Order: sequence, then C-alpha cells, then structure tokens
Amino acid sequence: MIRKISYNLSLVVTLSTSLFADMSIEIGKRFQSQLDTMTKYHVDDTKNIEQDVTQFVSQATLFTPEEQEQYQHIFKQRFFEPWHIYEMGLSSKDKYWQFKYAKQETYKKEGEKISASWYQEYIEKSNFGAYDTLRTPAITIAHTDLKLFPTEEEIYYDPSKSGQGFPFDYNQNSAVYLHTPLFVSHYSLDGEWIFVKTAFANGWVKKKDIAFVDDEFKTKFENNKYAVTTKDNLNLKDDGQIISIIKMGTIFPMNGTSKLLITKKNAKGYGELKNVKIRDDDIVAYHPYDFTRENIIKIGNQLINEPYGWGGKLQARDCSALTRDFFAPFGVYLSRNSSQQSRDGKSFISLKGLTAQEKKDMIVQYAKPFRSILFVPGHIVLYVGVKNGEPIIMHNYWGVRKCNGDKCVIGRSIISTTEPGREMIDVKTESMLSNTLQAIVNF
Repeated sequence: MIRKISYNLSLVVTLSTSLFADMSIEIGKRFQSQLDTMTKYHVDDTKNIEQDVTQFVSQATLFTPEEQEQYQHIFKQRFFEPWHIYEMGLSSKDKYWQFKYAKQETYKKEGEKISASWYQEYIEKSNFGAYDTLRTPAITIAHTDLKLFPTEEEIYYDPSKSGQGFPFDYNQNSAVYLHTPLFVSHYSLDGEWIFVKTAFANGWVKKKDIAFVDDEFKTKFENNKYAVTTKDNLNLKDDGQIISIIKMGTIFPMNGTSKLLITKKNAKGYGELKNVKIRDDDIVAYHPYDFTRENIIKIGNQLINEPYGWGGKLQARDCSALTRDFFAPFGVYLSRNSSQQSRDGKSFISLKGLTAQEKKDMIVQYAKPFRSILFVPGHIVLYVGVKNGEPIIMHNYWGVRKCNGDKCVIGRSIISTTEPGREMIDVKTESMLSNTLQAIVNF
C-alpha cells in the first residue's frame, strides 16, 4: 500500500508541474447521444443486485507483481505490433471481407434500402489498387473510429427488426483510442481516409485523426515508461479547446523526468511528443496499475451503467470493449472481439455439453473473480464472484431474448446472474447465458 500511494503521488506532483504545456487533460464526459435516451428496461437482477463491484472484491485473487510484469510484457508486444511490421500482410479474405455487405439487403438508419450503386461508389473510393503502397507507421492523435468503408454513413440490417437497427451499425468496426499505434496501407480515392492496421483490427480512419511517425518518435514513445488513464471520459484540450475524449485505459509515454507526453501533428503530418498538463488528481497512474482491491473497485465501477455501443459507437462500449478496458489499466492485453478474447487467457475450460446447473457449478469452482471472462459466441462477460451460490457477472448486455425473437432491451453494462430476465414469462430459456456459455477463460 505504501508503494502504491507514493507511486501515485509522485506521478501527480511531477505531472502537475508541467507549467509550459499548451495541451492539458482534465475530467470530462462522454457526449450524450441516442444511446443515452433510448428506452432501457430493468430486470430482477438489476433491481436486486447492487450495481457496484465493491461487494465482490474480497473474493478476488490478486495478480502478483511477477504476474503483472509478465502480462505487461505481452501487452507491450501486442500494443506496439503495428510499428514492427513491414507490410499489411492481409489475405484477400481479410482485405475484402467488408464487401460482402454489397451482396446483402442492408439499410440506412431511417429504413431506406442501400443501393448497389452506393456500395459501388465506396468500393471504388476504397482504392484497393493502392493497397500496401505507403507502408509506414502512424499513431492516432484523437479518439476515432475504424470503419469498414471510407465514410461515416451507417449500414444496418432491417431497422424494423429487433437487434438489426440502431446501434448495430455494420460500418462501425471499432473505436480506436488516442495513442493507438498504426500501420498505414493507403489513402482512399478522395484522400480523406486512410486504410490502417491496428493491433486488433483493420479498417478506415479519418486522415485528420492520425499522424505519421518516424524512428525517432517511436524510440521516444516506446521507452518502457508509461502512464495509463484510470478515469474514463477525460477531455484533451489544446489552448483551452476540447479536441478529443480520452477513454480509460489510454496509454501515454513519459519522459526521463516522469512528465506525461502527448502527440501533436506538425505541418508535415508527422507526430511530435510534447508535454501535457494534468489538471485533476487521480486520473492517471503508472502502467500497469497495481491490481489491488481498491483499484479494481475504481476501474470496475466506472464501467457499470454505461450504454451499449456496438463497436464502440458514439464513444460507448460493447461487451468486448468492457472486458478489454477493465483489464487494460492493469497491463493485461485483450483482443477486440469476443471470439478472439476467448483465446487470450492462460487457461481455457470448455463448458460445452453441460447442463445450465453444471455450467454454473463449473464457473463457481474454476473461474477467478475479476480474473476470468466467460465466453459465448457473440458475447463475453467478466466474472466477479458468487452471491447466494450463483455466479455473478459484469457485462455490457444488449438484451434478453424473448420467445418471439424480440429482445427486452437492457442496453447498458450491468451486474447480473447468468440468467438475467429469468423471471419474465416470455423469456426464451434456451437463450439464457446459463445455457449458452461455452468457456471459462482464466488470466
């Protein structure tokens, strides 16, 4: 505990004395959107289980410093991977998979069918004749989105059907946080978008949101001395103007005197590292953040009751972004989607072929509170412990499947049993997580 307190105080004091920085980080908020105003429902679990991880942290088995060091080593390898490759290396399937939507019946948000000519336009703008011609490293200088096509226009299946309209925009591949290393392939035909490879996905980002980086920049950034944001939805300001949101788990390099550094793009389009002022206490810490019960509470509770945002849409999170952002501050790197995350752990315990009760018994016996994720195709959850003999999970959950195929929309991150909505007379029992969970993944 003494090490933790002195560590954090040292960081706050040192960072706060950066008097000449014109860029600053301070407490902010995610902008309100339709995600916040749409109708969401409560089920018995959200009413009867206090939506606070504090009640479960006594059950946590903490990482040892040696375990965190091992995970941090893997984190750095995976996080910086785009800066250590020399070609995109995508198969034709991975390069063109998004074009499948052109052969399907898809719609705009308001319900208008998307035409074949629309797809043809954006396939041409994708400019894959120039694929892998730039072959240069880059970095995001703002929170941005990774798109399947070089446009902000949205793609939906039938918006009139449950789970096919907003927010399930299939042009939204993933949010990409500030300071994400990239490998650049090529420009769109109009020059406004750039096709990139991140450590977790490929797609289009806006040119204005990235800067190219050279070897000198990479050496200064990749220096084994990092800070991480431990507060969600911070504001990055430049000369007093908000230029980006900063999500929890964002990585910053530090210089030799432990001052936090931020990337600014110069006139030539390249990144330069500058000092940045921290205007609030207790919003950043050395990375990895100590895996203590106090810190588990701090990180975990910020993730509860946040709206469901498919692919990180509108600065929100989906199920795999929640698990990813819970572990990131502690130096544990998770992939971006649920299927990939199921392969990220130290051990994998299959639940296939078991009854619902057998699955719950296995989870209670073998899963580790706050160190295990539970996987079902299309969904992933964080295991937090046991209450009244039932396994309890934290997850960003779209909704409870009904017998008629519709969903009772939860639309936010909750703490629940593996059977949220079981009291509903029209719940589709076979679709409950207790029946569909396929694996325990331990870290």
